[in-house]
Amino acid sequence: MILFHGGVHTSAKRFVSLILLLGAMPMGVWGQSTVPSYAISSSLHYRESGVPDGVGESNSAVVTARALLGKDNNSTVELTTGKLDSNTTPPGSFASVRFEPFTPSGVALLEKYFSHLATPAGYYSFTWPSLYRGEQIQVRSYVTGFPEDDPVTAYTTVKLRPDLAMQNLTFPETAIVQQVVNIRANIAELNGDSGATTACTLDVDGNTVDQVNSVYVAAGGGVTCEFSYTFSGAGTHAIQVTAANPVPGDWDLSNNTASGTITISTNNAEHATGIFLDSNVNSPSQQTHSYQVTYQGATVFSYSNTSGSSIHLQGASTLIQDYGCMGSTTAAAWQLPVDISYTESMDGTQLISFTDKGLNAIGTSLAVVPFPVCNSTAASVVAQYGSNFVTDHFDYIGYVQYRDSAGNPLYSLQFVGVQREAGDVTYFSHGYQCSWWNNCSNPADFYAWNTSTQTQWGTLLPLGSTWGSSIASQDASGNTLAAQVSAPLNGTLQSNVVPTSCADIGPDANGYTYHYCSAANYQTTVAMGITAY
Repeated sequence: MILFHGGVHTSAKRFVSLILLLGAMPMGVWGQSTVPSYAISSSLHYRESGVPDGVGESNSAVVTARALLGKDNNSTVELTTGKLDSNTTPPGSFASVRFEPFTPSGVALLEKYFSHLATPAGYYSFTWPSLYRGEQIQVRSYVTGFPEDDPVTAYTTVKLRPDLAMQNLTFPETAIVQQVVNIRANIAELNGDSGATTACTLDVDGNTVDQVNSVYVAAGGGVTCEFSYTFSGAGTHAIQVTAANPVPGDWDLSNNTASGTITISTNNAEHATGIFLDSNVNSPSQQTHSYQVTYQGATVFSYSNTSGSSIHLQGASTLIQDYGCMGSTTAAAWQLPVDISYTESMDGTQLISFTDKGLNAIGTSLAVVPFPVCNSTAASVVAQYGSNFVTDHFDYIGYVQYRDSAGNPLYSLQFVGVQREAGDVTYFSHGYQCSWWNNCSNPADFYAWNTSTQTQWGTLLPLGSTWGSSIASQDASGNTLAAQVSAPLNGTLQSNVVPTSCADIGPDANGYTYHYCSAANYQTTVAMGITAY
């Protein structure tokens, strides 16, 4: 199932089990002994973009200044002697702050003095109702608690508060009881001025069951959040993914969630599934802002700004699997190591081709909550799993065998898959780390680049009318598992028009009146192909 930002919901009939990086897998029963080398601590931002904060320095004191304009037309101006959005207490104290906004010609419009502050730490903020996007402001502060208490002047540019939005939510339409389901969502920052850090949370039936913290999205950027969850009971379950508690706040919280439903049963999936998804937010007139200042009825100045950003998210997944009750399948444990050859094409022209050699796996067994399968009851599982990241894709292999309480095999599943993730980087939830890395005790937060060259947006293929891929795998004993898939691409244009809205402020204490208008037109072009058989 795929859910798009803006309420457009598209799914494929019978698009079940493992989709986009193996949507259904046995519960976290295997693992690598350590966090993989491609994982990077989320404390390190993958990219800095947008409008920089202002910095002023005088002897030993350094002040960073930021002005964020919200959807309510109020701007929050912040100053700190430390690092903005940090939990570390900044040194010193602000005794006073002098604030001056400038006209487009560089002339100070007014002056506001905040005195006798004596802040408990080196941080001070205030709200101002009449600033516009791109406006230059000056903040001259007097700080104490340093070897030399001097005034510090910083100039900064007013920028829009970040707007995080869930662009796509992807998960299998169905999965089997007691299997881990992989669920992913793309998060984009739409305003393009400032990045934001959020927690990606996964809720099932109204309860938070998995999360990944410290998810940073660069200004005008896009990333993937990857979750894993085990469903213990059959039936229909509600899924919701949220970009929660964004810092430094969010322009519009209404687009921070995406939701859908999944059916859990003892049924199984197709032998081959493939998906290609390309979404591109590209609208030069995405944001329009106009601003007029008058004094006693006469126009002091007028200003307008039009901007937009291009956010390109593209991912692809191919899964081949053999499965069934004992006696009806040839699924067998992989004899290690395994080689995987893969191709990807558009309109019959091969665009990607590689062979990855020597993929290994780790096997283990454990008891599970009993569930019905193959006219019996499964009580334990024997599993074998392996994964690796190479260049711009993830390789996956696995073998699963369910057994009854006496240890008799009931059901086997063998699979191989290749996945390309969307956006610059992918963040891995705590559940994902436990399932795939065996990193279950107090896991930290990690991400990985979606290409080894750290290319923005990851690998992007030119679009055509038909997408295709193939996988051919062979283990050390010569056993093979191979297939090819193709799917026609269906294109849609999603438009989210925010009509023009205006606000009038003033006259203020200086006699100025402010007239502010804004509008937006988000247009997302989506090309998608799904196949399953």
